[in-house]
Amino acid sequence: MNTRTFVPLPCSPTRLWGGALLAALLLSACGGGAAGPIGWQAGAPGSWSSAKHPGERLSATHEPFQGAPSDLASRILESVVLAPGGGKMLRTNAMGECPGAAGEMEFARKNPPRRIVVFFSVRNNVSYEIRWSGSVNDVLPPEVLAFAQRRLCRVI
Repeated sequence: MNTRTFVPLPCSPTRLWGGALLAALLLSACGGGAAGPIGWQAGAPGSWSSAKHPGERLSATHEPFQGAPSDLASRILESVVLAPGGGKMLRTNAMGECPGAAGEMEFARKNPPRRIVVFFSVRNNVSYEIRWSGSVNDVLPPEVLAFAQRRLCRVI
């Protein structure tokens, strides 16, 4: 009978550091890009405020979701329009950078007056939302759009 015995190679400092580096890279890749846009300050987990644009807020969430992107869009619409203070939807678009897989909705809140832009996607039974809000006169900062594109198009 021919039997083989597996004998592991002895651990060397180089192999240990290489394994630790690989584990760190994998963990950082799985973190989903916890860092916010450049120039934005972290608040609670998944939320940021702008030092350059006072009063602007940004949040990124993901959660299990059983449904189509249109179901998620309806849920977002209800959460903004039917919330206390009310609001109205100004426009909705597919994100051109992620055709057919991600969308964008813009709202105007009445009380307090705010402009809200929500980027969203559904992938593998998980919903992804990125919400930016600012005053009614604020323009969506380009770093927020780039952040949304990186986060949403990456999950596709």
